[in-house]
Amino acid sequence: MENTKLSSSLFAGTHFDRKRFAADFARFRKGPALPSAAATATAAPSAPSPEKKRKRKSGKAKAKKNKKKRAEDAAAASSNVVEGFSVFKGLADSNAELPSEKVDMRKDEDSVAVRQRKEIEREIERAAVLRKRFDIHIAGQNAPAPLESFEELISRYGCDSYLVGNLSKLGFQEPTPIQRQAMPILLSGRECFACAPTGSGKTLAFLFPLLMKIKPGSKGGVKAVILCPTRELAAQTVRECKKLIKGRKYYIKLMTKELSKSGNFKDMHCDILVSTPLRLDHAVKKRDLDLSSVEYLVLDESDKLFELGFVEVVDSVVEACSNPSIIRSLFSATLPDSIEALARTIMHDAIRVIVGRKNSASSLIKQKLIFAGTERGKLLALRQSFQESLNPPVLIFVQSKERAKELYKELAFDDVRVDAIHADLNEQQVRMLSTYVSFTAASRCC
Repeated sequence: MENTKLSSSLFAGTHFDRKRFAADFARFRKGPALPSAAATATAAPSAPSPEKKRKRKSGKAKAKKNKKKRAEDAAAASSNVVEGFSVFKGLADSNAELPSEKVDMRKDEDSVAVRQRKEIEREIERAAVLRKRFDIHIAGQNAPAPLESFEELISRYGCDSYLVGNLSKLGFQEPTPIQRQAMPILLSGRECFACAPTGSGKTLAFLFPLLMKIKPGSKGGVKAVILCPTRELAAQTVRECKKLIKGRKYYIKLMTKELSKSGNFKDMHCDILVSTPLRLDHAVKKRDLDLSSVEYLVLDESDKLFELGFVEVVDSVVEACSNPSIIRSLFSATLPDSIEALARTIMHDAIRVIVGRKNSASSLIKQKLIFAGTERGKLLALRQSFQESLNPPVLIFVQSKERAKELYKELAFDDVRVDAIHADLNEQQVRMLSTYVSFTAASRCC
């Protein structure tokens, strides 16, 4: 009884498989008393029963079968993993190759970008060397590189060969400093202020880009307007333009007094119109000249245009040229700060180009300053200069038409062939002049 209680307390809460351990349970059922430990030790072990042997064999067979099944399941799982790896092996290999290809492409792109950047730096350095060599000073963003020769107009801007051929026939071999920089600016569609000494080729610098951009014989109104302070300068501009267009049918018009008063502008074919401000303003207001199709507006000798009281007239002409894509440019021998500030009010993102020093005299011209206390002293100094160094032909500028007439009368008795040119003369009288010394008044051309 005590043994039963002891076993119950020892195995409390323990679960046994009664079917599997049925023989063992039978041994501990109530029955004869167990032999003592000494008797058990000395007694010989009893043989197991047949039922117990059969159950042991069936348990071993079942365990062996379960072990075999687990081995098969493990083999199947390992085969699946291998098959999965082998199925995606090609894709994995291709994915492994992609990064290397991307790296190669990235290296190629970097090398192309490096070459392009180096080429741009070389172009900038080449442009800087040219500007320093020809004393060209610019102010503005993204200014194009200056020309090295006229042939670059063909290679860089697609200029017709006949225009460059006409330049060669006229004796132009190399561009002047102002032409080297002003031409690329206008051909690039930028506006510009150009300041260069007298005789430096400013007229060609703005005429040539106009002829390149405007198609000859185009319809639809005036394509370019050139404003000059005097009619003589306007006529000279027209003559130079006609020399450049030899071999092509451009319509170049000079705004004469007759054309301004009685011209039929509605039926007029005109590519480039050259005029003085007053005549052009009269044609716009009185004769209904339409300037809304003008693509290029050039103010030649712009300092004189603003100084001679043409500010209101120039503003009227600028307002009449109402094309939103118009390109404006100013060319002058001097460019005072006040004139530049006034001109910037009608221009947008302009590039300023100065050859030499701003508002300085040309180094190619010999200059001499003579002090004279009175008007009589000026006349004596002038006569003395004729005797010492001044050899005809000579061109003398004075302040007004009246001063030109007075000086003409004073020198008419000095055995010098002299005459005066001013705005009161008609064109026939001007052509008849054949003098060595002429006095020209810088007066308005009405």
